Amino acid sequence: MPKHFSLLIFFVVCLTLSLYAVPKSNKIEITAKHIESTTTLLKARENVIVYYADSVIKADTADYNKKEKLLVLDGNIEMIGYHGSKEHSNHMEIYTEKDVVTFDELFLVSENDVWIFSNDVHKKDGNYTLGTSVLSSCDVEDPLWKMVFERSHYDTNASYMKIYDAKIYMWDVPVLYTPYMAFTTHNERSSGLLFPGFGYTSNEGFLYEQPIYWAISPSMDLEVNPQVRTSRSLGLYSTFRFVDSAYSAGEIRAGYFKDKQSYVDEFNLPNDSHYGFEFNYESSRVFNNFLPKGFTDGLYINATYLNDIDYLNLQSSPLTHFGLVPLQESRLNYFAYNNDYYAGVNAKYFIDTRKIDNDDTMQILPSIQLHKYLNHFIWDNLTYSADLHVNNFDRKEGATMQQVELNIPLEFTTSFFDDFLNLSLGEELYYSKFFFGNGDFVHDDFEYYSNIHRVKIFTDLTKKYDDFVHVLQPSLKYTKPGNEYQSPTEGSLLDDEQKALFAVGLPEESYSISLSQYFYDENMKLKFYQRFTQQYYPEREYELADMSNEMQYNWKRWRFYNNLTYAHEFGEIRESSSSVALSETDYSVSVGHTYKQVLADVVSTVSANDVYLSFAYVYNKEIKVNGGLTYNIDESSSKQWRFGGSYNRDCWSIAASIRQDITPRPTGFTTDNTFFVQFNFIPFGGIGTGSQK
Repeated sequence: MPKHFSLLIFFVVCLTLSLYAVPKSNKIEITAKHIESTTTLLKARENVIVYYADSVIKADTADYNKKEKLLVLDGNIEMIGYHGSKEHSNHMEIYTEKDVVTFDELFLVSENDVWIFSNDVHKKDGNYTLGTSVLSSCDVEDPLWKMVFERSHYDTNASYMKIYDAKIYMWDVPVLYTPYMAFTTHNERSSGLLFPGFGYTSNEGFLYEQPIYWAISPSMDLEVNPQVRTSRSLGLYSTFRFVDSAYSAGEIRAGYFKDKQSYVDEFNLPNDSHYGFEFNYESSRVFNNFLPKGFTDGLYINATYLNDIDYLNLQSSPLTHFGLVPLQESRLNYFAYNNDYYAGVNAKYFIDTRKIDNDDTMQILPSIQLHKYLNHFIWDNLTYSADLHVNNFDRKEGATMQQVELNIPLEFTTSFFDDFLNLSLGEELYYSKFFFGNGDFVHDDFEYYSNIHRVKIFTDLTKKYDDFVHVLQPSLKYTKPGNEYQSPTEGSLLDDEQKALFAVGLPEESYSISLSQYFYDENMKLKFYQRFTQQYYPEREYELADMSNEMQYNWKRWRFYNNLTYAHEFGEIRESSSSVALSETDYSVSVGHTYKQVLADVVSTVSANDVYLSFAYVYNKEIKVNGGLTYNIDESSSKQWRFGGSYNRDCWSIAASIRQDITPRPTGFTTDNTFFVQFNFIPFGGIGTGSQK
């Protein structure tokens, strides 16, 4: 028979089967090298391809019972779904009318290379029910990690899997058991249990934290983190995250931890419970539709309320705040601006965790600022700006104060010798009015006015050489105090409590010399800079103030830096900071020294004489290490150190670190040694363990 005639019969059989073998809703198309068909049975052999529902199936043989609507496939079966999933088996039975599928030894691979092997599988309406199975995303022959479970349910439409009696192995070593686990097999957010965290501290015992995640909607979610510390007690933290517009997002956290009485007594804690509330929010557009044309506004909130610092210490992953310090700060900033004006409302609230209460802690609730940007006045070279502040300093116990403050700098600038020399004449006008409250005072208000004269001679010179560009910016500034007025006439008539709330006065007469210079290579890349300043006070007993010199030299991938402050009066270095850093593609290292000396003219300053080292090394794309050390020369002891590394493979990673930290506590500071290990099973998540001493 001619070849083209046999091919014609082959396609006619395929077309007839697709039209009449099954209902159109579950249409099947079968192609093969050899096809035999009767009124009740169709047999296909060699190069069998089946188009069924949303899948393409390859097999060695296919038998279709038209009466029972049963398709049986055997031998090297590969099923490819339209969404990228792949299924391998040796035997498959499909009841096409009921959309029920059974497999022998199914091997399923998702679009993210997550694979499952099971010898007992049943599928109906896109839902798999599996018996004893193995799951991993590593190499099939020798997976670095794997999950073995007794039974599971997989929804292909939702790409969501539920697993029961699961054991996770690293190589052949079991590392975790859980009676239930649910996760998504793609990268979209979904509700369920997250991987737990483990840890150990000598004071608090073993730590177990089990995060519970709820994907409420595409724009919001909730994470609940119950935790157990065996020697301490139980606690719960909850975090709500949301995106309320294309320009704004926020997160809210609340937590509570209750200590055992034995733990409170042992460590003499001031509180047996630790609780708090946090709110972070940012928006780059708030009232834009209601603002005058050309204005842009924004809102920033970072608020923390807590009863003691352990509310933050007990969190496994803290939110963004202003540092783990005893004095906690909350901020609210709203601002609106255009090219000419700026307006802002700012508020700050402080909680000193070292105090029993914060009734005498000063709060800024709120501060209002109106600012006029630099602009010309009458002539082009006469400029001015204006800054108005309205401040409210409030507290329950002790004197309070409201302040209105206005600052207007005027400056006339001209140049000589073809712009080689510039002259600036400035006048700064200052006015402030204070209103006092929450006390019995002889004077409930205070008014202050002053003006300051400034003269500045400066230049900005640039010269291009063959291989580099040199920029030189020297200047000489003279500041002379003007007049001042205050009412009551003698500020000494105010109480000491009132005086402690503000400081006013004219600056000293002074001369300030500064020199800045910059060297750029032919590609305008900065190679070296220096900034030098020196002030001279003619009315002081010792006229020369501290000299400051900062410079940095960049050579290839090296960076050499020094910032020095020298006190002429004492002939001593007051402060110095030096560092040498090298940054290569595969590694980086930085060595530095910080020095700070307490001299007789300054009180309440902490001295320092520390050297530090930090490094990072990338051995290859899989192995990375990093570390650091801060060593106090005077005390011959380390103040802080850390060392860690990570190992990354396509299907899993591990990160480990050991470090020494200085941690604030309700009763002071403690030095804690911490060990942490994080396993990450890609793409499901990670398991973290840690210990602290």
